[in-house]
Amino acid sequence: MKHVIVIGAGIIGTTTALALAGAGCRVTVIDSQLEAGQETSFANGGLLAANSALPWSSPGTPTQLFKWLGREDAPLLLRPRAIPGLGMWGVRFLANCRADKYYRSAATLTAFGQQSLASMERLLGRNTVASGIQRGGLLELIRGKDAQRRAETFAQMLERMGAKVKRLDAAQSVALEPTLAPIADTIGTALLLESDAWGDAHAFSVATAAAAQREGVSFRWGCKVSGLEMANGAIRGVRLHDGTLAADCVVVCAGAMSPSLVAPFGVRLPMAPVKGYSLTIAADDIGFLPQRPIVDDYEHIGVAPLGDKLRVAGTVEFDGFDKTLRAGRVDNLKRALNRLFPQIRLPAELNPWCGLRPMAADGLPIISPTAVPRLFVNTAHGALGWTLACGSADLVTSMVTGQSDGRDTPFSLTRSFW
Repeated sequence: MKHVIVIGAGIIGTTTALALAGAGCRVTVIDSQLEAGQETSFANGGLLAANSALPWSSPGTPTQLFKWLGREDAPLLLRPRAIPGLGMWGVRFLANCRADKYYRSAATLTAFGQQSLASMERLLGRNTVASGIQRGGLLELIRGKDAQRRAETFAQMLERMGAKVKRLDAAQSVALEPTLAPIADTIGTALLLESDAWGDAHAFSVATAAAAQREGVSFRWGCKVSGLEMANGAIRGVRLHDGTLAADCVVVCAGAMSPSLVAPFGVRLPMAPVKGYSLTIAADDIGFLPQRPIVDDYEHIGVAPLGDKLRVAGTVEFDGFDKTLRAGRVDNLKRALNRLFPQIRLPAELNPWCGLRPMAADGLPIISPTAVPRLFVNTAHGALGWTLACGSADLVTSMVTGQSDGRDTPFSLTRSFW
C-alpha cells in the first residue's frame, strides 16, 4: 500500500487526504495547528460559488490597483512596501489581466468549480462527511452607474460558461430577500445563481478530517515540517522536529507556505499571499439573517448565513506575509455592511479575522506533479479553495495513484503563467 504524506490540514489538505484514502493509499497528514482548518479555511466567505468562479486578474484590476494604491479605505489595496516582494509574480499578474486571458481563465475555473461541486455532492451522498451545506442560490446585486447593462453583460458571460442565471429587478429581489427592502431603490438588477451553495469551510474541514480518520488516515497535529527528504533524486519523506517520516509520495497542500517547502528542490511556484478579511456576527445580536448569500458588487463584499451567524467577507490586500489584523480594514467591512443593511445595528463582538489566500499569477490553482519524482502540489486556489476543494482532491489523487500524469491539465505547473 502506497504511503502518502499530505502537508496541510486546511480544506484542501483534508479533502485530499480523504480522497487518497478512498483510493487505497495509506495517508499521514501533518499540520502545525492542533485542529483542521485553522488557517485560511478558518473564516472565509463561505461561498461555494461554482457558477461564478472568477479570477481576480480582470481587465479593470490594474487601474483599480494604482488608483487605490496605499488607500486604507480601498476594497483592493496594494501596499507600496509590498511591491518589491511581488517581483515577477506582479508582472505576470498584470499580464493576466488582459481580456482574452481573463475570459479563458474564468471559463476554466467555472467549469472546474461546477465539477468540484458535483464531486462534493457525491461525497455527501455517501454520508461520510457531516454536511452543513446549504442550497438555494447566490444573489449578486449589481448597483451603481449603468447597472442594467453591466448586469446583462455579466449574466451573458456566466451563461456562456454554463451557469444558470435568473435576472431579477428590485421588487423581485426584495420579494426573494426581504432584508434588502431598505436599499430597494438602489438595486439596478440582481442575478440569482440558482445552482450555487454555501457553508462553513472550517466546519467542513473538521468533518472531513474526522471522516478521513475513520478511513484510517493518521494526523500529526502541532507538528511543523522543517523540510523534505530526498534520496536517489526522488522525494522519500519529510523532516520533523523528532526525526524523519518516510513516504512513497508527498503532496504539498500548505497554502501560501507551499513555495518555501518546494523551493530548495528547484521547484518554483509562481504564487503570492493575498490577505482577505471577514467578520462573523451572531444572528441574535443583529436580529435577522438573509436567507441566502448576497454578493454586492457596489460595496465589494459578500455576506452568507452560516447557521446562527452572519459571515461578512471582503477586501483584498497585497501585504506580503503580514497577517496583522488592521483596524482600518475591519472598519471598511463594517461600513460596507451598514450600507448594504442600513437597518443593522452592529454589536461590539464582530469576531474579525484575516487570512492569506494563496494565489497563482493567472488565478488558476496549481494541482500538479513536480519535476521532482514523488512530489506533488495542490495549492494556489486563491479565494476559491472552498469551491474547488473536492475537485482538486480528486484530480491530485488521480496523479498520485498513476491514473493521470497530470501534465495536460490547465492546472499543471508546466503551463504558461503569462
